[in-house]
Amino acid sequence: MMLKVLPVGMLSVNCSILVDEEEGKAVVFDPGADAQKIEKELEGFELTAIVCTHGHIDHVGQVRTLKEKFRVPFYLHKADVFLINDPIWPGFEKHIGANLPCPEPDEFLEDGKEIKVGKITLRVLHTPGHTPGLCCLYAQEHSLLIAGDLLFRGGVGRWDLPGGSLEDLKKSLRRVFSELPDDTLVVCGHYEETTIGHERVFNPYLRGLF
Repeated sequence: MMLKVLPVGMLSVNCSILVDEEEGKAVVFDPGADAQKIEKELEGFELTAIVCTHGHIDHVGQVRTLKEKFRVPFYLHKADVFLINDPIWPGFEKHIGANLPCPEPDEFLEDGKEIKVGKITLRVLHTPGHTPGLCCLYAQEHSLLIAGDLLFRGGVGRWDLPGGSLEDLKKSLRRVFSELPDDTLVVCGHYEETTIGHERVFNPYLRGLF
């Protein structure tokens, strides 16, 4: 397995590319901006899907560009479809370089669904709170969680944007920290990576949740 994490756009969204090197197949997660940069990292691999952890335009901003080039399915939870063309603030889509309109998903993420990257299996965890449809992708065999904006190093996703819910966020965090081992590598939606164990000990937002 090869994992490439590319900070893209002015908000430094972590666009992840997961590759099964043996089969040469790849999946892109959260292609929010900088499509050319993403395409360059895909050279030599067969892109099989585009997966977005949630529908905010800083995470879906270049889905259209990649779909038009590679003709692969786009996965998103159905509860976030209402967000994919919402600029949140007037003109924000131009500010961050989003190529709108974002196309409708071809496939819906659902809790427990499995997505394959060659021989790598990712399980969908529906973890609402930041948005109603936010999903994490968990590769158990590789101790990897692509967490979107659920969890950050030393922080958690905000809940004050459209569709956000603090109560749902708390439930989702409790679930992740009860189900996943401490050595799980967490690729966050922004900023640096972390582990479940590190956040369990040091994240101030999690105090009182367990």
